[in-house]
Amino acid sequence: MYEISLVPDVKSELIKKLKLRNFVFLICVIVAASCGGVFAILLSITGGQGLALAAKDEEMACRSEGSIPKSSKRCDSKYGTAIMKFRNESEILTIQDQMKNLSLLNANKIKFSRVFNILDTILPNQAKGDENTVKISEINTNINNDTLFFDALGYSNNNIGYRALEAFKKNASLSYFDYGNYMRKDSESGEYVPIPSFCIDEQVVNGITYGIYHKGQPGCEAPMVEEEDTKINNILDNMLEDDLSNQITENAEAETKKVEKKDIRIRRTYNDVSDREKYMEGNDRFASKTDEKIKGYYFESKCLQYDEDGKFDENSTKETCPLLSEEPYIGDSAYGRDSDDIMVLSFSSSLKITHSVFLSSNKHMMIVGPTRKNVTDSYIQISGMFTEAAHDTEEVK
Repeated sequence: MYEISLVPDVKSELIKKLKLRNFVFLICVIVAASCGGVFAILLSITGGQGLALAAKDEEMACRSEGSIPKSSKRCDSKYGTAIMKFRNESEILTIQDQMKNLSLLNANKIKFSRVFNILDTILPNQAKGDENTVKISEINTNINNDTLFFDALGYSNNNIGYRALEAFKKNASLSYFDYGNYMRKDSESGEYVPIPSFCIDEQVVNGITYGIYHKGQPGCEAPMVEEEDTKINNILDNMLEDDLSNQITENAEAETKKVEKKDIRIRRTYNDVSDREKYMEGNDRFASKTDEKIKGYYFESKCLQYDEDGKFDENSTKETCPLLSEEPYIGDSAYGRDSDDIMVLSFSSSLKITHSVFLSSNKHMMIVGPTRKNVTDSYIQISGMFTEAAHDTEEVK
């Protein structure tokens, strides 16, 4: 069977072109509809953003002035009292910035009582086994530039007061300081974390400094210390919670129940690096002298230096954390007799102390003299420093 096409070739080409035109037109219609839909979506987003911004502007006006500018509409009571209607608005507006600066203020807080630690270390005293004695008759301080000004009397066994003065200068020039954190191994992470300073009391036994860790007290088994910003944000988030204090008490009580209360003695100073590592593993030569081997605890110093062989390097330590930032200044000096008719040397002096010594953020501060005598924050001996005993001032009527 044969089929004969009666449509001319020109007509066939026209039909094909018409079909192609219709197809392109359909595609254009679909694309146009899609663009219209996208435009409508973008328009709705833009409009929504405009409405949201307008609502925020109104809220800001209500929270600030208590009324919306150029409008008779009253603000909703849900916004509360407008900030500008408070008399102390400047204090309210700055309190958030003040909270953010708490960490900075705490880091720069001064612990001025360490002046007595310094004096107890650098002042020679025959009562402590020294050949000379220096006692202070008057002291003044300038905390802005970390300087001590004082008048003193120098005593010597052979009545040569300048020996006492030289001993004082030597002690001051060769002393250094040390601070850091007592560390414990966290049972969960296995890493060493700082023990809060309020959980530690220091004592010196046979020339060795120990920290008494009061394990089990509330807050003493806290995990790794958080970043300051995180802690401040947590404080701000919880300030308005009525049951915050109750929650803290409950957490502290629960923590106390979980951890057995016990005092652990942690050694602070080590002869070398290997000595410290052995102590951390409970293999220290002093471990046998205690009731149990100390393991998982040690002191991490910020100042003590060790040489390439791991031995303690005192010279490098003095250069890293010197007590004085400048050489001691000695002013006028003269011989005279005290109330007991003993020849003494009276002199004036000023000492410029390294600022880090007074920073409260530097925990467990220890002042070390040239004879390895040391005084910590937990031990301040002021008897024998001054020429006269302190007495109560009579009440002015």
